[in-house]
Amino acid sequence: MISKTEFKARRQKVLDYLMDISGKKKQKAVFKSGQQKVFSNDVHYPFRVDSSFYYLTGFAEANAVCVLDPYADNPFTLYVEPFDVKHEIWDGYREGLEGAKKNFAADQSFDINEFKELSSADLTDFVAAMRTIKSQAEIELMRKSAQIAIQAHRVVAEMITPGIYEYELEAALYQVFRQQGANGWAYPAIVASGVNSCTLHYISNNKKIEKDDLILIDAGAEYEYYASDITRVHAASGVMSQEQKDIYDLVLAAQEKAIDSIKPGISFGETHDIAAAVIAEGLVDLKYMKDRHDVEELRKFYMHGTGHSIGMDVHDCGIDKKTAKYVSGMVCTVEPGIYIKNKKIGVRIEDDILVTNDGFDNLTIGLAK
Repeated sequence: MISKTEFKARRQKVLDYLMDISGKKKQKAVFKSGQQKVFSNDVHYPFRVDSSFYYLTGFAEANAVCVLDPYADNPFTLYVEPFDVKHEIWDGYREGLEGAKKNFAADQSFDINEFKELSSADLTDFVAAMRTIKSQAEIELMRKSAQIAIQAHRVVAEMITPGIYEYELEAALYQVFRQQGANGWAYPAIVASGVNSCTLHYISNNKKIEKDDLILIDAGAEYEYYASDITRVHAASGVMSQEQKDIYDLVLAAQEKAIDSIKPGISFGETHDIAAAVIAEGLVDLKYMKDRHDVEELRKFYMHGTGHSIGMDVHDCGIDKKTAKYVSGMVCTVEPGIYIKNKKIGVRIEDDILVTNDGFDNLTIGLAK
């Protein structure tokens, strides 16, 4: 869990920054938790708090507003839904105004209905940069999220057999996530067999698995609002064909070389170029490409980036994937892939990598490849 002290330190950074940028104009910052959305007329979709709002407050209820004002006697104000007996009967407990102060260290709290829209400094980029570098507490939550996802992938790998449906594997993933204490999934799981493995964001998960299929499983848990993101590929029959194995081995070699390159100062773009070069060379050797320098031809097989930042959001904020450089405390994915639709071969291998002072720590190394 993130301590109250850490949440307060995050808010203080924002307050100090507001003082620095204000000049003659005294600026405030406003962050909103988000609204609940109605599902099927009478119930709500499960609510997931805005990540930056939670990052600064630790408060996870809907329809709340945080105001940070470095010039006020009470710099941290929370506007929240008040405690309501009827609401508690139907929908559960609310912290209310007292809880906002007692449990979340608000200097003052008010009924959300008293909130009036006000001018706010745009701190999107500043908070995103803060979120990019993880504290020790955040890293431990991400380790836990990764371990939950690893356990789910292991359970599902044992279930794979020709004749089973993709959605049966999806259901098992979600069951393990919740059994292990995760909030649920960090993103809808991809369970893609056969030709579906060549659709990058396939989530229908409704095909029967055939004996010659590869099954690409891209699934991660969310634990205490922190994500994991893992992809593994399996053969339905337990044994890959030579062609499938050649592609798998090539992706694995590209991923291993890309991971090994990670250290502070290296850019995301450089890591991508390393993976792409391995794949291009291999595809030429396997006679899928003629020229390893033909970027357009390579994109027919490998059309996405090699990784992204990960944290409270599975595709976390704060970086440009081409120009950003790795910094100690950053967590990112490394996920090269090759997709050959007419062969029904889609292979992507993905791990979550913590950048350290002198290299990296693979948070998902415990799951076999």
